[in-house]
Amino acid sequence: MTHHEPRHSTPTDLSTVTTSASRRYRGVGVLALASVVAVTTTACGAITEALQDRSSGHTRAFSYDSGASGKAADVLPSWVPDGAADVRGVFRTTGDEVILTMDAALADLPAECAAVDADHPLVAKPARDGLTVDDYRVDATLKAAWWPSGQELDSTRVCGGWWVGAQDGALFAFTPELKAVKVEEQPDPSDAPA
Repeated sequence: MTHHEPRHSTPTDLSTVTTSASRRYRGVGVLALASVVAVTTTACGAITEALQDRSSGHTRAFSYDSGASGKAADVLPSWVPDGAADVRGVFRTTGDEVILTMDAALADLPAECAAVDADHPLVAKPARDGLTVDDYRVDATLKAAWWPSGQELDSTRVCGGWWVGAQDGALFAFTPELKAVKVEEQPDPSDAPA
């Protein structure tokens, strides 16, 4: 009887084992996709979060029944009132811009949201080192049927990096886009959640 060695031996020093760059990035991609699926499929109770992939323009639309449910899913910023209803938004997957609307009033905003004035102007607040106010656009480039044209410039509050205004019983919020981001043709605004 002869002794056969296994075809694949396990190295005793695992520090010499490496993963190719393509396998490593594929693994990161799988983890990222799994986390998106987990966030969008683990809604519970009254949360009716809907994430829609829009067909062009690298944009996604989302909606929540309340501000509290959107914040619980780590999608909405902390200043959004918990009691806000019918929260809808669109964001660009390749940039920084987001537009939001919700049934809420300016009086529902927390104290951190300051009135627009010389100390709190409507300017971008760069979140990353090396960027300046001049690196950003001031006009919204995202589209949605519920977003009034030019609404971002009618904002009366600044909540962190968000410009927030009210119209007809609803709040509208906007974060500016980088000038360096290519703005592609947008899907028909009627494709966004109503």
